[in-house]
Amino acid sequence: MDEISELRQREVETYFNVIARGGSDRLIRARSFHNLGEYTADDFDQMATLLDDADASGSFAFLGRDAARYGNVISRLADAGHEIVLHGHRHVACGDLPYETAHENLSLGIEAIEDAGGVTPAGFFSPLQDLSQGTLDAADELGLEWLLGKTDGDVPAGITLIEPQNPYDLVLLNRGESPGETFEELDAVTEPGAAFLFHPNMLEYYDALAEFETWVDETEPVSIESYVDDGGVGIVLDAMRPLRIE
Repeated sequence: MDEISELRQREVETYFNVIARGGSDRLIRARSFHNLGEYTADDFDQMATLLDDADASGSFAFLGRDAARYGNVISRLADAGHEIVLHGHRHVACGDLPYETAHENLSLGIEAIEDAGGVTPAGFFSPLQDLSQGTLDAADELGLEWLLGKTDGDVPAGITLIEPQNPYDLVLLNRGESPGETFEELDAVTEPGAAFLFHPNMLEYYDALAEFETWVDETEPVSIESYVDDGGVGIVLDAMRPLRIE
């Protein structure tokens, strides 16, 4: 048999662990869409316009494995003043990654985004948010400036760790809360110093884009880069497919 790379294996394991938690038929259908729905260049342009119209900016997460598919999008977003964020080369949970695997995942992702879009990400958003010590050390070695996630490890002095607001949009919507209920809960914790994670593809699936647009208009969020430098309300947008089996 052909050899299976460690990163591909871990990507599948990551999502199978999510599925193993169970759920209703409604949730299974939503998760199926999450893995099949392809966010297009037009979708990214519309999301960027939504932010621009509100005098807002955002950090858009990309996986290295999909960077070539989105090279022009990455360049356009960066040129428009939005931040490009690394989500890993593959969608791999980082809570237990050893240094070597973490370094491979991050370095391949950075290289792929640089090659495709001409942009070097300064930050990394960890799938499932947990960060191992090996991931922290690899991020430091590779020159990343900030990480979005949580850890019990020792954060290197040169890295800013940001813990996003939890529960975030997808958790609330997957629970069965309506778009109105979801954003009522998010509104209650929206204040300067908070950082939010949103999934535009799943907001569309759950018919929650109107509520999101209202939140953006009222909040005027900023990219994590700006958030770290100047404060405000930070925002990361993740429209990547969690699992892609070639």
